Amino acid sequence: MRLIIPSAKVVPEELQKLGKLPAIIYPINQRITFDYLYEQYKEKTNSIDIICYENADKVQRRLKNYLGKKVNIKILPELSDLGHTIYFGLKDAVGTVIINFADTIVLDSVTGIKGNAFFCQEDYMSDTWTYFDEKDGTIVQIYDKEPVKEEIKKKLFVGVFQFTDAVYFRRCLEMAFEQESLQMSTFYYALQEYSKMYPMKAVLANNWFDIGHEDKYYNSKLEVRAREFNHITIDKNRGILKKTSDDKDKFIGEIKWYLKLPADVEYVRPRIFDYSTSYVNPYVSMEYYAYHTVHELFLYGDLTLQQWVDIFNRIRFVCDDFKRYTVKDTNIHSALEEMYLTKTLQRFEKMKKDGRFLAFFESPIELNGKKYLPLNEIIIALEKAIPEMLYDVDTFNIIHGDLCFANIMVDSNFSFIKVIDPRGKFGTYDIFGDFRYELAKLFHSVDGKYDFIIKDLFDLDYNSERACINYRIQDRKREFDLYKVFLSTFATEIDSDLKKIELIEALLFLSMIPLHGESIRHQMVMLGTGLEILNRVIDIQIGEKKNV
Repeated sequence: MRLIIPSAKVVPEELQKLGKLPAIIYPINQRITFDYLYEQYKEKTNSIDIICYENADKVQRRLKNYLGKKVNIKILPELSDLGHTIYFGLKDAVGTVIINFADTIVLDSVTGIKGNAFFCQEDYMSDTWTYFDEKDGTIVQIYDKEPVKEEIKKKLFVGVFQFTDAVYFRRCLEMAFEQESLQMSTFYYALQEYSKMYPMKAVLANNWFDIGHEDKYYNSKLEVRAREFNHITIDKNRGILKKTSDDKDKFIGEIKWYLKLPADVEYVRPRIFDYSTSYVNPYVSMEYYAYHTVHELFLYGDLTLQQWVDIFNRIRFVCDDFKRYTVKDTNIHSALEEMYLTKTLQRFEKMKKDGRFLAFFESPIELNGKKYLPLNEIIIALEKAIPEMLYDVDTFNIIHGDLCFANIMVDSNFSFIKVIDPRGKFGTYDIFGDFRYELAKLFHSVDGKYDFIIKDLFDLDYNSERACINYRIQDRKREFDLYKVFLSTFATEIDSDLKKIELIEALLFLSMIPLHGESIRHQMVMLGTGLEILNRVIDIQIGEKKNV
């Protein structure tokens, strides 16, 4: 069975604040539309053809990791209407074919539908959708985005169609192209003609998410997010998100961070309606926002330079606002030691218990063509460098503690932010911590490309027996250097601490490796990234000395 996904045009103007993106690569809850469609169809289809035209190069870059896995991108010779796009995709198609519009996700059992069928929904008529009347499987009337003066409910096409005779449907499209002064898309004319030969079953879509219209898009984000996280429920009528967690200690710390924030900085967190910090059943109910995370914008958006400056300025404002609240006492030194040295050494001990990393501790490490010291020797260097470089702070201020891009939400105008999932603990402190740690978390996204790593957007070749790693992050193509924009925006905050922040950033990557046991590939890239960043700060490269 072949799946055809028409995605010839970019999303409507009201959704272009993230860039002029085709719907197939538009972000929705930390992923793109195609991620959901591929998951749905990968086991049920022999080939998946995406038909592109506008900004097809962006689709090719974003879907690079999928290509060759039965996924093909076909570029139209010229842009026409939907019918011509699908006609192009149907070339050489025989037997059964599914057509799924690129802006449509139906989470019902699409591939379980038998015979000729399409998904539909019932709603009041408007000029936004295409509606129909049918009798005994034959479509007798189509209303294609027609203006309506009175409130009438009719069935509308959702955007998923199955045809058992692809050759005949292509012939129906040819018949449509021959018509003059059509009052509907050639695709829907062909659909109507096809149903005369092959009656079609109209299947009611219970779980339908639309990415092509602004109002439906944000409702879709809400619905999909609620489905993806077992510990999140969303009351969409009240706009309230309720969260629970199995990691009760960490979760209770998170709730307490929200509650302990001073009143004049509470604007940065979601509004809290109800909560419990009881160890039996901790939970928090808070206001839900259908905002994009900076993680989504970083990976999938096509933002302008000014939009990124605005986002970074909003983050910087919050960081500076937090710095108004400080603490200074004798426990700070021990907190620094616990977070930077003790935790790092403990994580290295966990790594040593994994046989796949044994050679990295005992042998020189070959990384992207360069030689680095074995981890055992790097540990000795860190035991000296960490106290010398990072124990010089005697004052903490309020920090989020896990200020990576995935935990920062931005409104649609990029004018204010909300932060979620705080760490809630820095050593023995709750809302207070080392400001350099806050910056290092931002660095590990914008500099270390953590977001790309966890989404498998990298090329990797490794040999654990020879302690050899070669990797390359599949970075985004931009007309400006985003890292330089970030450095410029945070220049005052970074001041003379760049090397110290980079050291903390390197420690973040090296200490997170044992926590990502679900993917040895992630672990290898994290190791490689951590070592390369560390080498900027202390000399761990063999055969090359530098001044630091």
